Amino acid sequence: MRPVPHSHHHKDMAHSKKALGLALAATVSILVVEVLGGLWTHSLALLSDSAHVFMDALSFGLTYLAIVFAEKPISDSRTFGLHRLEVFAALINGLTVFLIALVITAAAIRRLHHPQPIHTLPMLSIALLGLAVNLFVIWKLRPLLGEDVNVRSAFLHALGDALASVAVVAGGVVIYFTGAWVVDPAMAILVAAVIFVGVYGLFRDSVQILLEGAPKGLEKDKIIAAVEDIAGPGAARDLHIWSICSHIRSLSLHVVLPEARMKDQAAILAEINLSLERKFNIVHTTIQIEPEGGSLSHA
Repeated sequence: MRPVPHSHHHKDMAHSKKALGLALAATVSILVVEVLGGLWTHSLALLSDSAHVFMDALSFGLTYLAIVFAEKPISDSRTFGLHRLEVFAALINGLTVFLIALVITAAAIRRLHHPQPIHTLPMLSIALLGLAVNLFVIWKLRPLLGEDVNVRSAFLHALGDALASVAVVAGGVVIYFTGAWVVDPAMAILVAAVIFVGVYGLFRDSVQILLEGAPKGLEKDKIIAAVEDIAGPGAARDLHIWSICSHIRSLSLHVVLPEARMKDQAAILAEINLSLERKFNIVHTTIQIEPEGGSLSHA
């Protein structure tokens, strides 16, 4: 049987774009405020948090662009469209954020030895504003968590931003009441550490996609079990799973059926595709069905 093509299926695209667009706009707004506020108040903690916000704004933007790319028609020379641009952009921008965090960390270490006064009340006010914006984004995204993996990712990034903002606010409160300027660079280093962990995850996931490795969280044994629940024990052969970009998973598979079940192959194929979509969010599949005893039955 010839491989069956499947079009890219994106559920609730309009809802995802709206939610991600809102998250992106709010995050970019607080990014600008924190950068300007950090420079004005001389707070490294605010500047470090702004780098963290920049990383999450990047994530929202790339995910938004990925949805836009998914809506564009493919071409003869690019049969998967421009989805891989998301991965290359993530690598380049991840390196940029890493260098920013490195510079802030170096400055914070110097300031630990020679603390400098900051404008505490404005710094605390800006940090509280950042926390409020993050909580607003979380509130807006939470009702849509069940609709799209992209929205869930944005929600987790906003949650991380909120936690970083809590750390900066706590530092500002301590400085306000104690005058311990050393707390500011200490908070900057703490947030920078969170950035380094996030950048590592970004690089790891991007390289995994470029090497066409199995998507994180997908277990081969579970996929085989789901297929064989439908097609029968030992039916799944020559399974390959990879990602086109962060939100499009692809699969190729041979399914071997007894001769008596070959007449039902169309129904079996449809049921397998439905199961793969519901259980693993795999919507781009190439599945070849072979009769038992054929050229692939020994694979």
